[in-house]
Order: sequence, then C-alpha cells, then structure tokens
Amino acid sequence: MSRIMSIITGMVLIVSVSIMLIAPVKTMAQVAENISNLENFYTIHTPTAGVMKKGQYGIDINTFGNGGFVGGISVGLFDRFHMGISYGGEKLIGYDEPKGNELPGVQVRYRIWEESEAFPAITFGFEMQGHGRWNEDINRYDYKAPGLFTAMSKNWQAFSGQAFGVHAGVNLNSIEDEDQQGMDVFVGMNLGLNEQLTALVEYDFALDDNKTEKDSLRYGSGLGYLNAGVRLTIAQSLVIEAFAIDLLQNSEEYNAFGRELRLTYVETFKF
Repeated sequence: MSRIMSIITGMVLIVSVSIMLIAPVKTMAQVAENISNLENFYTIHTPTAGVMKKGQYGIDINTFGNGGFVGGISVGLFDRFHMGISYGGEKLIGYDEPKGNELPGVQVRYRIWEESEAFPAITFGFEMQGHGRWNEDINRYDYKAPGLFTAMSKNWQAFSGQAFGVHAGVNLNSIEDEDQQGMDVFVGMNLGLNEQLTALVEYDFALDDNKTEKDSLRYGSGLGYLNAGVRLTIAQSLVIEAFAIDLLQNSEEYNAFGRELRLTYVETFKF
C-alpha cells in the first residue's frame, strides 16, 4: 500500500504544480532563450530529451558522498546525436584508499523528434553511468544507471518570464546484475526563477529497485526517489548545480538525504 501511495503522491505533485504553472503561459522552444547554447540533459539524475548540437563538447564533474566524484566528457557529432564517456569512484578525496567504479559509463543519445508547439521533443538513448557508489558486492550503483531509455521534454514560458519544462520517460536497466534489471518510469520539471537560477524537482518511481537476498536491507523500501535542486547558469557556458537526493529516504542504507554537486562546462568547436 505504501508503494501505491508514494506513486500516487508523486504523480499528483508533478501534475498539480504543472497545471498551476502552465495555465497562464505560452509555449517555448526546447532551449530557453537566455541560455540558447545549452540544453539540459538531465533534470537531476533522470534524463531529459536534451542533446548537444553539432560541434558542442561538454565536460562535467559530479560529486557525491564519501569523497566520490564522476567526471565525463560528451561531444555533439550531429545536431540530433551526441555521445560521451565518464568514469569515477568514491574515497577519491580524503585519506582512505580510493575505490573506482567497475566500468566507465558510456552514453549515446539521438533525438528522433524535435519539440514543436503541439508535441514534445523525444530522445532515445543508452547510458551506463549510475549515481552514487558502485557496490561491488551486489554489482549496482546506489541509484541505478538508466540503461536503455526514451525521454520526452516540453517547455513553455512561465509567469516568471523564464522557461518551465516538464520531462518524463521510461527506461530498461541493463547495466547491473540480471536480478537487478527491470523497467522504470521517471518524471521531472524545471522552473526558471530568473535569467540564471532554475529550480529542479524529479521523481523516480524506482520500479526496477529490486531487492535480492544480498541487499534486502539496503535498497528499495518502496517510496521511490524524490530529488530536488537548483541550477545556476554562468557566462552562457558554465553551469553549477546543487541537489538534495532521496528526500523520501527510500534507500535504507542511509539515515538522511544526500547532497550532491554538479559542474558542467560546454563549448563549441567547428569541424
């Protein structure tokens, strides 16, 4: 019953806020005008329909608990297609022995449908990079990698005059052990508060957060993952984001919500 109630609560939250925000607004393009050289590739952990334009390249660093971070680089090979690779681990800062992830995180994205007045942008992709620690005992990240996914994004101009975006998608986890794989659903939204600052919220239903004999007390209490954060865009190329992770404390491994930072730098070269 708690599982059903958490899903209903998450959906009601997203839908209710969406209706309140878009009622008095008009539609916008996929990329907000004030950050026209940047698309958002994730709400927080979950993918959006964003892709890099041809010639764009991005470098990002994601930090998480226990002295961990993941660094990655992505390149836009065509206007609708980009690919990237990332790698990291935990205890990279501090005195303990560093512990790397088992594999690099490869990602590819292709947008099959551009956003229009009536329809959202739709992107298919594959991503191996999860979030948080890699637990080698059960071969999974704290927050699972998307694997195969499709994401939809629709943007409007909100009453604040800034971009308001709604994102949703489904994914089939194919990275962790076979008993950890499964289908999942996610939703998210972003609201521009001014030209630089954006508020973020997402809900991952965690339908693939399967328990096994190895991790029966570690993950997946049935509440799903509710994450929130803020995004600060600087100088049209640099983005700094701060996140509060697992506000519902779905993960039974931790006794508090997580705190993460992400830095992204995007530039363009000609080829």
